[in-house]
Amino acid sequence: MEIYDLHDLDGIGQRRLIEENKLKPEEIVNHYKAMIDRKNPELNAVVHKTFENAANINGHGVFRGLPFLIKDLNAMKGYPLSYGSKIMDGFKASADDEIVRRYKQAGLTILGKTNTPEFGFTPATESVHLGFTKNPWNPNYSSGGSSGGAGAAVASGMIPFAHGSDGGGSIRIPASNCGVFGLKPTRGRTPFSMRLNSFAVSHALTRSVRDSAALLDVLEGPQMGDLFATPAYEKPYMEVLKEELGTLKVGYLADFGELMDIAPDVQQAVNETAHLLESLGHHVEVAYPSFDLHRFMDAYVTVWVLGGALAVQDAARMNGKEPSAHNLERMLSTLIDKASQFTAMEYEQARMFLASESEKVHRFFENYDVLLHPVTSKSALPLGCYNGEENTIDEILAVSAQYAHLSPIANVTGQPAMSVPLYWNDQNVPIGSHFMAKFGDEATLFKLAAQLEEAKPWWHRYKEI
Repeated sequence: MEIYDLHDLDGIGQRRLIEENKLKPEEIVNHYKAMIDRKNPELNAVVHKTFENAANINGHGVFRGLPFLIKDLNAMKGYPLSYGSKIMDGFKASADDEIVRRYKQAGLTILGKTNTPEFGFTPATESVHLGFTKNPWNPNYSSGGSSGGAGAAVASGMIPFAHGSDGGGSIRIPASNCGVFGLKPTRGRTPFSMRLNSFAVSHALTRSVRDSAALLDVLEGPQMGDLFATPAYEKPYMEVLKEELGTLKVGYLADFGELMDIAPDVQQAVNETAHLLESLGHHVEVAYPSFDLHRFMDAYVTVWVLGGALAVQDAARMNGKEPSAHNLERMLSTLIDKASQFTAMEYEQARMFLASESEKVHRFFENYDVLLHPVTSKSALPLGCYNGEENTIDEILAVSAQYAHLSPIANVTGQPAMSVPLYWNDQNVPIGSHFMAKFGDEATLFKLAAQLEEAKPWWHRYKEI
């Protein structure tokens, strides 16, 4: 079999080659090691190679030894845990965290750790310490963040799929920017490895919908001590994909008013998606939850800033260091200063307000199956827009308020959401369409994504580097 044929197959397709004895796991792993060596110097998607794992391939798990990448916010025994930050220099994890353990148990061979902005705090992967990750479709643009290394690796054919995490859009934004599929699960559906707040959840970025479903099947379920736990779904998501979808009632945010300025190509992308849904028989109407989005985002920032400052301080202590302007980007050193200005009362008021407004969002889904809107206000941003060395946290937040104003909503409410790569603009840069469903209803999102994938295929597309 020719090597290039692997790029015509998703992860499940490659697994079948192993099951049918057409290829050995070692051959597939060696192919992707070569892809990382060849393509990564251009993109800077992988910051730590872990090729030694290929010496112990588990060819008997669900994924039969297929290669995989872990985001560098998760601990992998014996390897650096950098968080994209100088403050973690020299630190190596003493044990795998639960996310890594489950992926290994499923048979995945982890070949590296992917780049992330410092502590995963921006929607662009622009670590001053470990370098910027470039968008495979246009190297002058961002791959998104904070799972930008994962998005770039999958989109370039460097790996069939990769782990990501999402605390405000960090799976969905790079999925949109890089033209791959990215689903954020329901809060508590997967182990809660990043304990900075209740917003973050782990899953993956993939080329195909079924790969995402299969990966969630092996990852779902809480770990001991999780503050939030959503029971495993009643059946495997791979089985869900075989079910009929039926007609959906889709709410569609078409008029953004004063929410944010939407670029024409992003507006066109979401409009075309709405028309595609109608052509597939779904009922689409202009509708959006009624709640105070601006106050909602202010409260989100309060909780996010305080949780983020705590995460930085805990990680620094783990490495025997004290946070300072000498070992943190300006963005994070000013974030810690900003966090110190909030009182406990302000924190609790923000949490209570978010809970109240989240209830209004949940009520919207009593009448609608899914909500459609853009992932971001623009396609991929030029490199450097989120440079944390030059910008304070307030300057970073101001950029985010215009770029990624809507994606954190699903993190606060805990609902599942996804970016589906249905559109490429005139510059051949991808733009995802964002869908959000009821709490616990990944099944509807997976079935809808599979229908869209069949109607307008995308996963055969990858950017050769």
